[in-house]
Amino acid sequence: MTTIGKVFLWLTVIGLGVISVWLLPAVGKHHNDVSTKLVSSRDSLDKAITRHRDTQRELSEQQYQLAGVKIGWDKSWNIEQSAESGVEVDGGRLNVRGLGTNVGLIPVLDDAGQSVEPAVYAFKQMADGNMFYVGEFQVEQRRDIECTLLPNWQVTQEELNVWLTDPELPWRFRSLVPAPLRLQIDELHSQLQKLSEDYSEIQANVAQQTILLEQAKSQLEIRRQELLGHSDAQVIPGHPEYTDGRLKAVSVMEETRNDLLIQVDRLRREIRQAGELRDQLQRRLDDSNRQLATAQKDQLNPNGEAVGVAVSPKPR
Repeated sequence: MTTIGKVFLWLTVIGLGVISVWLLPAVGKHHNDVSTKLVSSRDSLDKAITRHRDTQRELSEQQYQLAGVKIGWDKSWNIEQSAESGVEVDGGRLNVRGLGTNVGLIPVLDDAGQSVEPAVYAFKQMADGNMFYVGEFQVEQRRDIECTLLPNWQVTQEELNVWLTDPELPWRFRSLVPAPLRLQIDELHSQLQKLSEDYSEIQANVAQQTILLEQAKSQLEIRRQELLGHSDAQVIPGHPEYTDGRLKAVSVMEETRNDLLIQVDRLRREIRQAGELRDQLQRRLDDSNRQLATAQKDQLNPNGEAVGVAVSPKPR
């Protein structure tokens, strides 16, 4: 080997040593970072596997509970409001598009084994997302994808107002309701019907009382006009109470009576005074007659004739 070759070899060895000294720390740090990330990834993977297992177990439990809840509900149909399906409220009945023979709405057997139209239980979604129980309906007309449902109770206007609220929200129909819930619903429905009947009776009573109140007000106004008068009343001679009112007429009559009583009292006083004057004059006349008789007796002679006294004949 030549001298130049040896020089280049030593330079190469020295350069590789310098590069190694410079790269070793960087490579070590990178190795440590990769190891840390790998450990963290393994921990995250283990946690994800654990969460997945817990989620799978929770899902299985929820599915089991859902299956238990669905027991007794049988089939259900969700009817969205669209061009192909929907529910139209016609009085108390429901005209349903999207529910018919082709989607499982088929006749059932009664206790006698006869084929009859099925009953369905209607629910309506409310604005808050909850389902509102509407009631039990009997299928009246059933076609391929349409049917008409009649309620099995007397529908009130308040219920119709609820049905017509938010008409764009969907309906749900079920073929069965579990017996305990059905019994509870029937009891609540009976209470609702009783309250509705009581409310209707109260409304009728209020209406009747309102009519009686209006009649009483009318009679009161008539009596008020009779007492206080009515300017539009027909004038009848001798009956001022029709226009002036009985209170004013009675007041006028009382004043007239008081004036007459005063006049009567004055006449009684005058009559009493006249009577006293008559009695006084009568007494004077009697006294004069007695005096005259005594004077005549003293002037008679022994023969019974008057002496010097002219006696006028007694008036007849």
